[in-house]
Amino acid sequence: MSLDSRVVRWALVFTVVTVAQVSIASRLQVLDVHPDLLLLLAVAAGLTGGPARGAVVGFAAGLVADLYLSTRFGVASLATTLTGYASGMVGDTIVRPSSTIWVVATAGLSAGGTLLYATLGHLLGSETLADPNLALIVGIVSVLNAALSLPALAVCRWAGDDHTAVRIR
Repeated sequence: MSLDSRVVRWALVFTVVTVAQVSIASRLQVLDVHPDLLLLLAVAAGLTGGPARGAVVGFAAGLVADLYLSTRFGVASLATTLTGYASGMVGDTIVRPSSTIWVVATAGLSAGGTLLYATLGHLLGSETLADPNLALIVGIVSVLNAALSLPALAVCRWAGDDHTAVRIR
């Protein structure tokens, strides 16, 4: 597959995920918390494509999130870049992949990414760590992203298919 076709596929994925996040996911709330599809995209890209792909997709997803969030610009970019990279590291260590392992890994990495975002925001002056609902937010984002993980992993595998991506069973 050529580089041009992968760029087109990733552009399509980013467009669809961004529209879904802003128009659909932000309205599908559980206890006033919605899934973070852009974080899920970074996690799935890292798990299927390795640390470099996870970091690149994480940075792009975070940049998109920074455009519509009302927090300091760059916090989401940094958090999702680091989460995408960490996802790639985790994906590279999984020896015998199964659907259960991918779902659990996505839940854990989504929790870590959400906590990282809150920590970075707090370091830059937001009251994100002081939010009494932080544990609830982390838990709900993790569960919702885990529920959407298998389709997200398949989409990321399709978008970045260069015959080195991990196959999901």
